Amino acid sequence: MLNLVFHRDLLKHGCRFYLKWDYLRIPHMLVIGATGTGKTHFVKLLLARIGLHIPDARVTLCDFKADDFRFLLGEPNYYPFMDCSEGLDRFYQEFQQRQSGQDESRSFRLLLFDEWASYLNMLDKKEADAARAKLSTLLMLGRSFNVHVVVSQQRADAEYFAKARDNFGIVIALGNISKESAAMFGFDRDQMEPVSEIGCGYMLVNGTVMRAIKVPAVRDVAKLERYIRKAIS
Repeated sequence: MLNLVFHRDLLKHGCRFYLKWDYLRIPHMLVIGATGTGKTHFVKLLLARIGLHIPDARVTLCDFKADDFRFLLGEPNYYPFMDCSEGLDRFYQEFQQRQSGQDESRSFRLLLFDEWASYLNMLDKKEADAARAKLSTLLMLGRSFNVHVVVSQQRADAEYFAKARDNFGIVIALGNISKESAAMFGFDRDQMEPVSEIGCGYMLVNGTVMRAIKVPAVRDVAKLERYIRKAIS
C-alpha cells in the first residue's frame, strides 16, 4: 500500500494519519480539481512514492498539457501533448501482451493520463471513441494483470469514461467540486465543507467511504523529481 494524503479531520488535532492506496485491491484512481487546487502536486507526490516504494514499477505518463512535467523530457515513458496517443497505444499493447499470455510478468504497471478530457476534446469522434474504448478496457480488466490507471483532469464528466467510470475505486476531489461532479461519483454534498486551502479536498473510496483530506507538502523538490524519474524510466 502507498501513503496518499493526510486525514484532514485528524490533522486538525495534531495527528498525521495517512489514508492509503491499496492498489492491489483498488487498482484505479481518478483525480479531479480545478486549476490552482493542488492537483498537479498530488500527482507528482503519487509518482514519487511509486518510484520510491515499488521497486519493479514502471509508469507511462501521458501529459497532454505538457507543462508541469517538462523536466521529464527525454525519458522513455514520458509522452507530452501530441505524443499522448502514442503513449496510450504502447501501454495498451503492453496490457494486451499480458492478457494474451505473451508477457507472463506481473510487475506493477501504471498509466497516468494528465488532462484526459482535454486530450479527448482534441480528437475527432472516431479517434476519441477508440481512445475511450482502450481506457475502458484497461479500467475493467487491468486489475488481474497488475495494470493500473490514474486519470487527472479538471472535471469529472461521465462522457469521458464511456461505461467504465465505476471502476475508479478511489476518487480524489481537490478544491470545491460542482454539484454534478459530486453526484456523479457519490460524494455526499451535505457532508462537504467549502474548501479554501490549496491541497485540501475529499477522498471517496468505492463510492461509500468519504474522508476530508490534505495533500502533504514537499520541501525537497529535487528529491521528488528524482523519484518521479525513477518511476518513469
